[in-house]
Amino acid sequence: MSRSLRGTVGRSLLKTITPLWLLACLLVGLLAHHEVSELYDEQQQLFARQLYHTLPQLKSGASNARHEENADHQAVAIWDSQARALVADTDGMQLSPRPGFTGFVTSLHDKEIWRVYYYSGEQGTVAVAQEEGERWELMRGLLLTQLLWLIILPVAMLAIWWALGRGLSPLVHIRQQLQQRSTDDDTPLPTDVPSEIRPLIDAMNQLIARVASTLQHERRFTADAAHELRSPLAGLRVQAELVQLLDEPAARQAAIGKVLASVDRASHLVDELLALSRLEQQQTLPFAPLSWPAIAEQAMAEVAAAATQRATRIELQLDGHGPLADGDASLLQLLLRNLLDNAVRYSPPGSLVALQIGPQQIQVLDNGPGIAAEHLARIGERFYRPAGQDASGSGLGLSIVGRIASLHRLQLAWHNRPEGGLCVTLQPRAQHESQTRG
Repeated sequence: MSRSLRGTVGRSLLKTITPLWLLACLLVGLLAHHEVSELYDEQQQLFARQLYHTLPQLKSGASNARHEENADHQAVAIWDSQARALVADTDGMQLSPRPGFTGFVTSLHDKEIWRVYYYSGEQGTVAVAQEEGERWELMRGLLLTQLLWLIILPVAMLAIWWALGRGLSPLVHIRQQLQQRSTDDDTPLPTDVPSEIRPLIDAMNQLIARVASTLQHERRFTADAAHELRSPLAGLRVQAELVQLLDEPAARQAAIGKVLASVDRASHLVDELLALSRLEQQQTLPFAPLSWPAIAEQAMAEVAAAATQRATRIELQLDGHGPLADGDASLLQLLLRNLLDNAVRYSPPGSLVALQIGPQQIQVLDNGPGIAAEHLARIGERFYRPAGQDASGSGLGLSIVGRIASLHRLQLAWHNRPEGGLCVTLQPRAQHESQTRG
């Protein structure tokens, strides 16, 4: 089920802000209670000490207790050293004297809780009382300010909702662009977006590039297959029609042999097309430790039949380990097989093909005619075969070799040997670049 990002953020904020707000209210209440109590306690103590200094005048000037008018939420009472009341208001008359006691007490009078401060000395005792409700009323006023957040919170949430919508507007524009673009449009998406969205756009651009590359490979494969298979299929049809017209068994059998050879060439072409298509779509390989003797022997075994047919000898010269410690053994085996197959097919019968594997490079050397200088630069292009070639081929073998070499970070190069023949060299790319600079 799809969820709104703004809704998710809004709910998360509510779940976070509400407990924090309640905690803030609790902390404000506790702090307010402490501050208000401390303030009023100090006032009561100061007032009681001031009243205590009036005791000598009260003793000399009054024979009976004086009754003062009540102050709101407060009470006062003064006693002499004999605990006789000198001054008291109506609420203060309910306070009990505590001769010799100094400090705070809490008492209940007329269903109201009073906080009473007593100050005692040689002259007598003073009591100053205050209703606890007065303190709570002040604290309620402070707490009411926190309740204003209940009014501010919806406004804040609307502001956050609007801000999120504005922040996500680049995604809306990108969605519209994606809806309007054609399937073969590989233009990258604009990256002038907030930094939080930038990684997503970068990933989408990488995906668009990969999809465009895949589509290009598929189109190229389709075009190549249609172009290259048209001639073999037309030849097969002609040869099949010829078989129908032949009555002589020997001629008929020879024609059937040509048909089968054409089928084999077409099958080989399809296999190479599919192999090249898969290789071009790969970006990385599952590398594993390599056994170069096993790779070389398997590649030589696959071309042994063709070499025997042409009386060509393949010689393996293995010097320690190869130039790579890790790689894809099956693809490297295909690479060597294609190089050896080319060397065998383009060398005269009875030749020697050398496969040299050393720690610095791999070389395949043959005794063939080599390649004319004007064609060397184009060797390795798809379907390119120099004119005048007697051996059959599709022109894809070296393209496959080049792609496998690229995936293994190997540099592929070839040159004509002074004594005749072609030398194909594979070196690690870093080593090749250092030699080129040197």
